Amino acid sequence: MLVLDRVSRSFGGLAAVSDVSFEVKAGQIMGLIGPNGAGKTTLLNLISGLDQPTRGSIHFNGQPIHDRPPHIINQLGIARTYQNIRLFAEMSVLDNVIVGLHTQGHAGLLSAVLLLPSYRSEERRLRALAQQLIARLDVQHFEQTPADALSYGDQRRVELARALATHPKLLLLDEPTAGMNATETARLGELILGLRAEGLSILVIEHDMAFIAQVCDEVIVLNFGQVIARGTPDQIKADQVVVEAYLGAAESVDA
Repeated sequence: MLVLDRVSRSFGGLAAVSDVSFEVKAGQIMGLIGPNGAGKTTLLNLISGLDQPTRGSIHFNGQPIHDRPPHIINQLGIARTYQNIRLFAEMSVLDNVIVGLHTQGHAGLLSAVLLLPSYRSEERRLRALAQQLIARLDVQHFEQTPADALSYGDQRRVELARALATHPKLLLLDEPTAGMNATETARLGELILGLRAEGLSILVIEHDMAFIAQVCDEVIVLNFGQVIARGTPDQIKADQVVVEAYLGAAESVDA
């Protein structure tokens, strides 16, 4: 589904990502781990169109996307969440999720201005879809609450609901468990496994190795912008190169 071929991105003389190649298959959950500054978020920015590679190529379902803008990439079926949450702070939870449904609307400008029955019908349909997503992410009791009034963990769930509203084929998650306790993290893991069962492919950046072990089929490890290991979660936890690069030789990946 997603193929990266020798992707590199340099900022001035600094190589943030260097010759990264891997693929994400349909229905797969791929983990992306590594120490801070390893280039993980840069890689998601390249895939989602927020940045373009200095060299190399990115293909999604056979189409080159490394030179496409973010809105086109989203329309092709890639959605993402962010390390730094990007909700509309003063808008309600419901309205934030409805924003994610904008690509599914068909009413024209004239029908919206005149509030024609077709426009009102579409608004009711999109509102119902947004409410279903909010309930699935267990934030329905915050439906009319401004996003900036929510806890960090709840904001994470709202952002995920908004990403799912675009009906993606591939979901990019940047540290989705940040701000969540162990129970919330485990429940999110169950949700993500459920999404995979429905056919969604997922690429997830995460530091919580218990979460990675819970959901991921395979893991890519980055260090200084380069892939240093690839394997199952158990293989990665036992890789001494990964232990030394990621946590330091004195610590365990289970920590």
